[in-house]
Amino acid sequence: MNRVVILGASRGLGAALVKHIGTLFESEGHEVMGFARKEPALARLKAEVPGFDYRTADFASPAGQQSVLSYLGEAPVDQVICMAGGGPFGLFHEQEWKNHQWAWDLSFIFPARVAHVLCVQARPPQLIFVGSAVAESAADPKAASYCAAKHALKGLFLSLRAESPDWDVRLFSPGYMDTAMLPANAAVRHKGVYAPAQVAQDLWRWSVASDESGHRLYPVHPD
Repeated sequence: MNRVVILGASRGLGAALVKHIGTLFESEGHEVMGFARKEPALARLKAEVPGFDYRTADFASPAGQQSVLSYLGEAPVDQVICMAGGGPFGLFHEQEWKNHQWAWDLSFIFPARVAHVLCVQARPPQLIFVGSAVAESAADPKAASYCAAKHALKGLFLSLRAESPDWDVRLFSPGYMDTAMLPANAAVRHKGVYAPAQVAQDLWRWSVASDESGHRLYPVHPD
């Protein structure tokens, strides 16, 4: 029995991954625990997907972070996939500071705390951070706080790989995807975007295969 925890399971790539793993439940016996803020979406997934259960948590709040960390410190799991991420859109100086703080708490501080609670375990589970091919290595105008968090997440991944070569820590960096987080009128859509269901299948196949680099980096747009 493989126990998987998905942090950010209620929508987008996280929900697509829950559904994909659900199709494997009867043949491979995976159990999935999902955490996210929106309970109605989680409840719909539970009704639809075999082997799925959930708890609600706001990853940007201290209480929400602690509820996840407590679970990870107590429950035996085999894989943790951290989808958490988000940030305000607009010029940096026009945003209130609390919006930048929210982006960093959600997109970097929380994943870093997850890594910290797992790395002290006798046998740390596989940990996959979900980064961004768009934001983690280059400038991302009008998304500065989100971009900064994804840069930091990539730096954390590289450093953990160097410090703990026997721990299976990975970074999955998708390009633009067709989710509600990308506005329907976004200019980047005309260049093509990835289908979350296809990306989820690729993520899962990659998670159970060997990869010496530990990094799956997509082109920003599909070829």
